[in-house]
Amino acid sequence: MKYEIIDNTNIYVSRIAFGTGSLHHIFRSANRQSLLEAAFVNGITHFDTSPYYGYGLAETDLGKFLKGRRNVFTVATKVGLYPWGTASTNAATVWSRKALGKVLPIVSLPVINWCVEQARNSLYQSLKRLKTDYVDFVFLHEPDLALINTDEFMRWLETENAKGSVRSWGLAGLAKHITPWLQSKHSLAQVIQTQDSLDKKQADFMMNCCRSLQFTYGYMSSQIEACSPMSPSMIMRLALKRNTKGSVIVSTRSADHIASLIKVVG
Repeated sequence: MKYEIIDNTNIYVSRIAFGTGSLHHIFRSANRQSLLEAAFVNGITHFDTSPYYGYGLAETDLGKFLKGRRNVFTVATKVGLYPWGTASTNAATVWSRKALGKVLPIVSLPVINWCVEQARNSLYQSLKRLKTDYVDFVFLHEPDLALINTDEFMRWLETENAKGSVRSWGLAGLAKHITPWLQSKHSLAQVIQTQDSLDKKQADFMMNCCRSLQFTYGYMSSQIEACSPMSPSMIMRLALKRNTKGSVIVSTRSADHIASLIKVVG
């Protein structure tokens, strides 16, 4: 595995990162832990999560995995989008809520809240679930510039950074949400995590704002949707050529799939 320092930080991350957004699709806890371990064995040391993923279960699973070896990994979580109700602690609860969400959409849709106090409480709950006293990155999740008290958020993140609970911060979202921040050169846009693909190249807005790609995702899913004849290994090879200085986030339920992708890095 190769590693890069993310621009605007002093933080090294693995060139391929593991996204936990679909981890709850695996029913058994032991199997979820095995998948995380497979990612690590193959050289992945950066993990991306959120309190919204699996309604909190992704963070809980990641916390179990990190216990006793936190310093080996880098971790990103998010604020701004939250699950409805309390956090889930097992897959059965998540699946039940997903099923209920088909009848009552409010159960599965994210709660959007840009109050700094809510963000602070969410971060502390995330740290508790992750069984750590700090995260390497905190991202504002699909942030709407018009709805956020940016000065207040900036002061809060600087305070958390001084306390040691947050090493760096930034924005995670689609181009339409992130572009206004970059155009205004806002200090909250220190690190960017955004969707990209080999055909639509949604992350070109970063280069248009004279920024290198940092964290990108979506390459595999976009090619599957396009019925691309390319193999996963070829897709990953081209994704890494497109994102030359950052980390490409992948989500999978297969340890074998992880191993085949890692071979591309060399």
